[in-house]
Amino acid sequence: MDIRFLTTFIEVAKTRHFGKAAENLYLTQSAVSARIKLLEEYFHTTLFIRQRNSIQLTQSGEKLLPYARQLCSTLNEAKQELQIQSSEYVVCGATQLASEMLLPKTLSHLHNSFPDWSVKAEVLTLDSLSRQLHERVTDIAFSTEPLKSEEVTSEVLLEHELALFSVGEEKDVIEATDFVAIDWGAKARDVLLTSFPQLRDAKLRTNSLTLALNNLQSEGGLAVLPTDIEEQLSSSVSVKQIAKLENVSLKVFIHTMKQVRRVGLPEIIESVSHNR
Repeated sequence: MDIRFLTTFIEVAKTRHFGKAAENLYLTQSAVSARIKLLEEYFHTTLFIRQRNSIQLTQSGEKLLPYARQLCSTLNEAKQELQIQSSEYVVCGATQLASEMLLPKTLSHLHNSFPDWSVKAEVLTLDSLSRQLHERVTDIAFSTEPLKSEEVTSEVLLEHELALFSVGEEKDVIEATDFVAIDWGAKARDVLLTSFPQLRDAKLRTNSLTLALNNLQSEGGLAVLPTDIEEQLSSSVSVKQIAKLENVSLKVFIHTMKQVRRVGLPEIIESVSHNR
């Protein structure tokens, strides 16, 4: 049985709401329902009484709950113990933009400050990042969006203002045919389109800053970029700031579990958190 089925069951039992459980687990509501259905099929019983605006545990669900909690806890402890015995290593996970903005500096810091530790780095979706962090597969997580979890400590590690820039040959007219849309989030997009509604379309859409910058340097164009972007571009490339996005900034968060049991890991987390 997949342990994620039990963690989903525990979350639904805690929230008594499929939608809230789905939000907390970064899943769709249909995925949560499917997992509960498979769990009920496995145990050949009904675990929840589903009524309008009310979800209650059945007697079978009440009996299963303490076993599910104990099993999840035991399996996580076993995983951590095996990892500790195998080697000293730290796993860093990040969403695409966060990885490009922060991971190179973080990895260099870890290698220099903790040379005896091996480092594994992965680029993940926000859903996978949250799941792996809660399952303790990932030790330190980075993202450009906050994680909603009472079990996770999150803080802003990096923050930059955003602005619309023209890169390369300056254009007389701001047009969508020159626009490279980087996914900075819904708020940044809404603020941009309020001032420049013609940029609703784009010649390229991407969640990768590196890919966007490569395209802009080779073809020129318009893009919303951090205000310190000139430091990352070749000096031969012309860059002009057109307009700042008011009350919008790029934030990169660092996330860790509140309870960290692995020996040496709290010191690494503290060091990375202060390496701004």
